[in-house]
Formats: sequence, C-alpha cells, structure tokens
Amino acid sequence: MGVLGAAGALRRSHAAALAALGALLLLLLASRAPAPPPRRPRPLPPRTSPPAQPAPPAPPAPRHANTTLPPQPTHPPTHPPSPTPRDPRIVLTRDVYVAGHERPHPELCPALGARLQLLILITSAPSHASARDAVRLTWGHYASRSDVALAFVLGSPPASLRSAIDAEDALYGDLIVGRSIDSYSNLTLKTLSMLEWADTYCPRAPRLLKTDDDMFINIPRLLRFATAPGRVNATRTIWGKVVKKSYPKRTTKSKYYVSPLQFPGKVFPDFATGPAYLVSGDSIRVLLAAAGGERYLRLEDVFVTGVLAARLKIARLHSPEFYNRKVAPHPCAVQRGIAIHMVRYHEQFDLWRKLLDGKTKCVS
Repeated sequence: MGVLGAAGALRRSHAAALAALGALLLLLLASRAPAPPPRRPRPLPPRTSPPAQPAPPAPPAPRHANTTLPPQPTHPPTHPPSPTPRDPRIVLTRDVYVAGHERPHPELCPALGARLQLLILITSAPSHASARDAVRLTWGHYASRSDVALAFVLGSPPASLRSAIDAEDALYGDLIVGRSIDSYSNLTLKTLSMLEWADTYCPRAPRLLKTDDDMFINIPRLLRFATAPGRVNATRTIWGKVVKKSYPKRTTKSKYYVSPLQFPGKVFPDFATGPAYLVSGDSIRVLLAAAGGERYLRLEDVFVTGVLAARLKIARLHSPEFYNRKVAPHPCAVQRGIAIHMVRYHEQFDLWRKLLDGKTKCVS
C-alpha cells in the first residue's frame, strides 16, 4: 500500500473514533437532562357516605350433637308482647260493680240539675227507715228549695224488706236503689251507684255532697261554703276532712282490714273521710270512669277520694267545718260546722233546734 492509501485509512479510523466520541457525549448529555416537573394530583371529589350495603347473613348457629335448632327468624317480630297475666286473686271493680238502678227517680233532679246549687245524696241501709225519717223532718227540709235536691241511695234490699221499701218510696219518692246487694263490704259499690246516678240524671249540678244517714248537715252553712268567692268556680276538687299518711290495717280482726291484694301500698293516698265530703260536679264522671280498672277496695272513702282522686290529680282540700265526728251539742258548734257525725234519731231534732236558735250569740 502506498503513502496515500495509508493516509486514507488513517483518516477513516479518525472519523470513526470521532463519531463514537460524539455518540458518547450525546448519551452523557441525555443522562444529565433536568427531570420534568411533577404532575399535580387531581382534586378529590367531596366525601359522601358509601351506599348502604345489605347486612351480611348471620352465621349459622353452631349445632350440637343430638340437638335440632329451629330456624332463626331474619326479622324481629312485629306483634306486641303479651300482657302479664293478672293474678286471679285480684278483683277489679268492674268485676263486681253492677250498673243501673232499680229505682232511678230522675224527677228528683229537674233539668238535669241546671237550676241547682247543691245535690245531696245520702247513703243509707234498707233497714234505716227511722234515720231517714229523722233527716226528712229536720235538715232534709231544705230540699224544698228549688236550688237544692236531696235523695237517699240504697243497695238492693233483701226480700224481707222489699215491701217496706216499696211503701216508703211510694210515700216519699226519694229512694234511689242500686243493683248491688246492700252490705257494709259493698259501701264502695253504693258510692259508685251514687256517682253513676249523679252523672246520668243530674250532670249539671255544680256540687255534690256525699253523706250518710247518721249525719247532721248545716245546709245554710254548706251553701255559703260552696258559693264563697274562692270556691264557687273551683274545678276537680273534693272538700272535707282530709286524712294524710294513713296506713292500711293488716290485722284481719279489724273492721277496716285491707288485704294487700286490695291495696298493695304501704300508705294510703290523702283522702276525705266518708261521713261527708263535697265534690265539684266536673269530678264525678272522671271518678266513675276510672273506677272500673282499679282493684276493688271496700273502704269507699279511701278508694274514691284517695286512690281514684290521686290518680286523676283531683285536689283534696281539708276544711275544718267538716267535723265528721261527734261534737258537744252547743248551738255555736252546730252553727259554725257543716257536718256532725254519729247522730242518733232523737239527736237530729236537738241539733236542728240549736241550728235555728236565734238567742245564742256566737263569736264568728
């Protein structure tokens, strides 16, 4: 090879070396190029509750050897639980009270009582004819007023007294006879019969006096009491001799024995004693309506003015004018009081005379 050929070969090798060096430089430059800016994250949509997913099925109950389990309901029962069965020894009032009256005498309360100031209903036993006569001849005389109505309330009499009751009622026309047998244990039923009569035949009377046939009632004083400014518009109220914190008698020998089945509590609600108490007319219907569902309690004053009134939030207001006990027969004591208890036949006339006494000066 000549000089020219060697020179050409040398040039070609130099060119190849330069090309390889250029490629190497390009690779180095590419590796040092700055990284592209990071991409901004896309904003998240607002958080929402995930859609409700159906509850997973309950795992099967474990099965034990020789035991077959009934299928389990997938939904709770919709029917209400069964009520607790009542103790068969408990007697409710609706189980024993017989509504209605053998002798209603609606004419005793004209215009349903719209013109009355006072309705007086006197509980009496069928055999107490002389006590009723004494009342008619003394303080019962005020029933001749157009704004006062008075009647006696009896239970159903025994066969031996029916003819006497028929004759007495034919003469006076003031005996209201209910359908429950007349007895001491049925005094509550007799009082409910009284309330039923007042609600049915005399619902517009503003005031009802419940009293007994051995009571002396000062009617003029009672009318002033009932129409006093602080009482004339009173509603849902019972006035009388109110007893507080009285305890049931648990001794079976006591006349006032109360079984825990009749009243399970330890203390009676406040109540007005039974010989005489005054009831606002609007209380009568609600007392009667509430009685049926309560346990029967033979102490009528505790039941009506205590148990029922407390449940219905009817006020019981103590009034000292309701003596509801025997007092010394002084004219001033008679004139100041409203109700005197344990009055015998002949004593009615003595108290009546002292009530009308115009000579004795009493300090008010």
